Amino acid sequence: MLTNVDAWIWLGMAKVTLKRIAETAGFSEATVSRVLSGQGSLYKIRPETEKVIFETARRMGYTHGHNVFKPKPLRTQTLGLVIPDLSHFFLGRLARMIVSRAAAFGLAVFVCDTLEDTETEIQRIEQLLEQDIDGLLVLPVGRQWDHIVRLSHRGLPMVVVDRIVPDVGCHCVGVDNYHGALEATEHLIESGRRRIGCIQRLPHSWINDERIRGYRDAHAKHGIPVDDRLIVGDLYGQRNGYLETKRLLQMDPPPDAIFALSHLVTLGALRALREHGIAIPGQMGLLGFDDMPNAEYFDCPVTTVRQPIDDMAALAVTLLIEQVESRGSVEPVTIKLPTELVRRRSV
Repeated sequence: MLTNVDAWIWLGMAKVTLKRIAETAGFSEATVSRVLSGQGSLYKIRPETEKVIFETARRMGYTHGHNVFKPKPLRTQTLGLVIPDLSHFFLGRLARMIVSRAAAFGLAVFVCDTLEDTETEIQRIEQLLEQDIDGLLVLPVGRQWDHIVRLSHRGLPMVVVDRIVPDVGCHCVGVDNYHGALEATEHLIESGRRRIGCIQRLPHSWINDERIRGYRDAHAKHGIPVDDRLIVGDLYGQRNGYLETKRLLQMDPPPDAIFALSHLVTLGALRALREHGIAIPGQMGLLGFDDMPNAEYFDCPVTTVRQPIDDMAALAVTLLIEQVESRGSVEPVTIKLPTELVRRRSV
């Protein structure tokens, strides 16, 4: 097994080892190792010597391993962002704010859309690592976590965004999906709704499960049994919201409110309700998780659960940069941001 001292990358068909860098730069292999591992000042190596070694390493195509501190001269000033669906308003805006925040620090971001597929997610992460990025921001699909845990053990600076993963071994920044859904469902119940249909996103993903848990606990808190037939859906998109709303309307008795767990699902539900001539909120209450652009301008402005996108992006980038700059191990932190119930006229 290779160590950092023996680490190499390919340069054409030749291996670039620390020994070759040392021979080319005219210094000992120990000196080169100390400089490239960020320990030059510790061993009182002259700045001129460090400069020559860094320039030689870059010229020969040396890329730094991801299991030790990367000195500033070897950093690529690039980050990776892995995101499940850029067409989603919330995720697209989050990606944009991350790129904007990183740019303020002079960093570029490689953005990869995993199309809501875990295998694609794993492939895109490995492709980003091949680009020698300085750090990674990842929004996992959320059905499997083993590859995220393994990645955290490799030592690459990393932040999991929009998900809270216990024992993952790295920083996590997300929102309190459980309490957001609990508050939303309670708002529907307190408005007199008793049969609340819930149209899911992706079942058995972490975010979806947290929101369903909040929905169920709100019912329990008010002594209302949950009819499991009212929990429907299996995808993010508008088509899911449209078709599942039509199915809910065929129930006997039908729901008197719909809680849609993403903004695209909400839009699909709106279309179906309009086709059936159902008045909102007179005949049907409607509440969506994720705020929507221009929601206040709808014929009936929709009540939504708003997530703090800008704060999440800023915190994620800041935590990642702190890791990149840190010479020692960083104790993982978990930050769970509150949501906001935006009360409009649809409930």
